[in-house]
Amino acid sequence: MILGLAGCARLAAPPPPPSLAAPRAGETVSFREQVKPILDQRCVVCHACNDAPCQLLLSSPQGVQRGANKASVYDTERLHAAQPTRLFIDAQNTAGWQRLGFFPVTGGDGAAGESNLMGLMLALGRAHTFAPNEKLPPTVGLDIERPLTCAQPSEFAAYAEQHPLGGMPYGTAPLSDAQLGILAAWLSQGAPAPDDAPALPAAAVAQVDSWETFLSGTSLKQRITARYLYEHWFLAHLYFESLPDGPFFRVVRSRTPPGQPIDEIATRRPYDDPGTAPFWYRLRPLDETIVAKTHIIYPLSPAKQQRLTELFLTSKWQPTRLPSYAADVASNPFIAFAQIPPRARYQYMLDDAQYFVMTFIRGPVCRGEVAVDVIEDHFYVAFMDPDHDLSITVPGYLQRTAADLNLPAEHLSRLAPGEFWLQYDVEQRRYLDIRQHYLDVADPKRRGPALDYIWDGDGTNRNAQLTVFRHFDNATVVQGFLGAKPKTAWLLDYPIFERIYYDLVAGYDVFGSIETQVATRLYMDHLRMQGEDLFLSFLPADKRAAIRASWYVGATDSLDYKHVDTLHSLANGTQIAFHTDDPQAELLAMIAARNPAVSGPPDLLNQCASIPCERPEASPVESRAERALEPLAGVRGPWVATLPEVALLRVRGSSGDDAVYTLVHNRDHTNVAFMFDEQARLVPSHDTLTVARGYLGNYPNFAFDVDVAQIDAFTQQLAAVQAPVDFEAVVARWGVRRTSPQFWPTSDWLQADFKRREPTVAGVLDLDRYGNF
Repeated sequence: MILGLAGCARLAAPPPPPSLAAPRAGETVSFREQVKPILDQRCVVCHACNDAPCQLLLSSPQGVQRGANKASVYDTERLHAAQPTRLFIDAQNTAGWQRLGFFPVTGGDGAAGESNLMGLMLALGRAHTFAPNEKLPPTVGLDIERPLTCAQPSEFAAYAEQHPLGGMPYGTAPLSDAQLGILAAWLSQGAPAPDDAPALPAAAVAQVDSWETFLSGTSLKQRITARYLYEHWFLAHLYFESLPDGPFFRVVRSRTPPGQPIDEIATRRPYDDPGTAPFWYRLRPLDETIVAKTHIIYPLSPAKQQRLTELFLTSKWQPTRLPSYAADVASNPFIAFAQIPPRARYQYMLDDAQYFVMTFIRGPVCRGEVAVDVIEDHFYVAFMDPDHDLSITVPGYLQRTAADLNLPAEHLSRLAPGEFWLQYDVEQRRYLDIRQHYLDVADPKRRGPALDYIWDGDGTNRNAQLTVFRHFDNATVVQGFLGAKPKTAWLLDYPIFERIYYDLVAGYDVFGSIETQVATRLYMDHLRMQGEDLFLSFLPADKRAAIRASWYVGATDSLDYKHVDTLHSLANGTQIAFHTDDPQAELLAMIAARNPAVSGPPDLLNQCASIPCERPEASPVESRAERALEPLAGVRGPWVATLPEVALLRVRGSSGDDAVYTLVHNRDHTNVAFMFDEQARLVPSHDTLTVARGYLGNYPNFAFDVDVAQIDAFTQQLAAVQAPVDFEAVVARWGVRRTSPQFWPTSDWLQADFKRREPTVAGVLDLDRYGNF
């Protein structure tokens, strides 16, 4: 989710948001034309996905009608799995949602007064506004883990007395009079919302028919292939490449065939038994506001359909049975899909590797501590070439090891954490022993790998090189190696890649018990180390132990560390010639240098120590801004630790040619080997900043608005920060605080600019983590 760093076309400034006028007396308010824009710009920025306060999703008419719920989706003390409450899936009408604990927020019957919770919350916000441009009072909690009251309408009076500053929009500048007038009129009219989604364009209808036909083939090979694709696409926002602005779709299992209304089958996980036969795979249009944090896109086209046909349907394999839905089979893709050639499965994942890494890095849950507190803040990802992956090249490799590649989603997650660790330890020891055996058979002299063992994207595919940024409890994945040299890197082979996906995505249940969360985390800890060690195996043998130990300061005596360290192939050599004292940086540079078409545009902001940084394609505003920002990129300093995780910087030009940059704070850890007490393992003096052109991340924690004539003063004052009070001075001069009269206009401009620059990947940026600086 970032613009290229060179050669970008000049773009016109985004149009201003449409002006809204308060409705005249008696005027019927239109939901889609008048209400929805306000909800999108002022409410959806916090109320979307599982992390929405009180489970109130305002991104669709169905979410508004569903209402709110006192229960939290995220419960780290839950002893038993909870009933899922996924919008569009787990109930279909108001009565169904109320049985799951939801209560109305709009009244819904034309009544004002006590039943109109939304109106009451908006009135409370208007009655108690904040001092403009000042920090919020400490009583206004912003911590994502803060306890929520989630008052029902009958409890509002007590809520207002206890939380007078808790009105809506929460902790920000107020809505305009016109916006409040429209919402008040709509609520007084009973909050009517359309029942039907907008009609699909004709060009989309034909392609939906084509893909539903493709996924609904009746042969055994077609049915197994469709199931494998579904389990890897269920989280995707599918779109047609010929329609880059959407519509977007989810693939679902339906009781009804193509041509009839979709009747989605609700299961906890995508590989659970659908419980009905026959069923069909259908493309369900998304009738909701697209929000960036859930917008994980996957392109469909005739070429893609042909590619999948070649990989799965015309390749030479003859299935004899459908995979079982029994938990011990369905949760392990190496058993369930053993009949599909491993090369087809791995190549399918490589073709769109960014999508698959994004699914488990950004996660299906929107608040991904389980997934992301096990990774560093900044690292690169590359992949083993299929021609040098043992699971592809050695016949029977996966069949022999499949039982030791069990996933924690089912039977292992029912064990206590200690029992789980012991069983996993036994299985992983066996698996790594077998892997080492086959490595020795293939390479008896233990010469080790060569550079061409790393996938080169087949000469054109930019998915071969990825960068991951962690932003505390969420993360971002971009193509190419972005930023200064990272502390660590992963190299994924097919068994690691597929297991991470089934651990963190297909097999992960955000409504699951604490045992599920712990088992998922412990399993991912080992998969991360295996990916790191595979990367290390390409470095000089005498350097590996020291490099690995530098990644795990304070954790080298842990059982996890010694388990992987002693069993993985760190004793083999390498066929790569190194010439510097920093072989890690040297190897990453070799990977990036092999093919510019795969590596993409050079990072002209963060890697100027190793590449020329002339920017012939940059606009005058970009050239001046980037000269000022370049000294901040990739360097250490006390000022970095004061920055938020992700900050957006708008640099204003004199003629509307504004530039946008993302400032990413990369926190350094002594190690990420433990589940708790992360604060004790942070090393603020080693933190670095990555500067990216465009938009990176889904949860901006702050925004700066700087005239290009002041960009040098901004960067110099920022680099001089020594303490939080110094950073507050920067904020006071150039920051956009939550209470600023410019907070909402800035948000509107950034959202529109994001959509203008990247129409396919853009979605509403979430402001729920916007800081109080």
